[in-house]
Amino acid sequence: MGSDVWHYFIYDHEGNEIGSGYFPSVRVELMGQTFLGAFYAKEMEQLRHQDFNVIDNIHKYTRHTTEFLIDTNYFRKFSLHADYRWGERVNYDAPGIPFLASRTSANVQITVRPTRSLKIDNTYIFFRLHHCANCPPPLGSMNNHIIRTRVNYQFNKELSFRFIGQYSAVLTTPGFTSLDTTKNFNADFLITYLVHPSTAIYVGYNSNLENIDPILTPGGITHIPGGRLVNDGRNFFVKASYLFRF
Repeated sequence: MGSDVWHYFIYDHEGNEIGSGYFPSVRVELMGQTFLGAFYAKEMEQLRHQDFNVIDNIHKYTRHTTEFLIDTNYFRKFSLHADYRWGERVNYDAPGIPFLASRTSANVQITVRPTRSLKIDNTYIFFRLHHCANCPPPLGSMNNHIIRTRVNYQFNKELSFRFIGQYSAVLTTPGFTSLDTTKNFNADFLITYLVHPSTAIYVGYNSNLENIDPILTPGGITHIPGGRLVNDGRNFFVKASYLFRF
């Protein structure tokens, strides 16, 4: 079992304090490389006119964050990392003056090793920002979801296969953020034949889907909140490397 306390100050070039905070934490180690942790933070931030043009006077924000986490490798074919945070954050993407908003976030990573040749990494990242701190009802300004799967398979010493699939979504409420509602799915395939680091062949393919208007307008790319995903990019490549010795 161990504990730490961190403290910091940030000053601008004129010597004014524009940020500070302290972070007490505790961590407990259990059997099977299992760790439990708890973390708390209280931070102060001051935004000035040079930070955001819409700010005339200095705006001071005080935010708090609480976190709990777990890391474990107790099972031979399975490992887990998970953390959950809640508190406040500054919404910098507000249409007007940045404001203090309630936040919630989570991060879960699960690694599975069914065989010695196969490894599967699964990740889920979640971040939610509300319209303001401690204001009922808690309307969402922005929800961000990221789901990622990475598969690695080693056929033999030289030949391997890798796949990465990722889905991400940013769901927004107009009036509380300037971000667009976007959805995206990306798939990436790679086959590697590696004799040694200087001699190898790579064959890869990538495809990307996004909720965009397929008709390009003079204003640029337009995201359609309820629109279907459109394939906006495909890429296929072959790369070979060989070391010549003289």
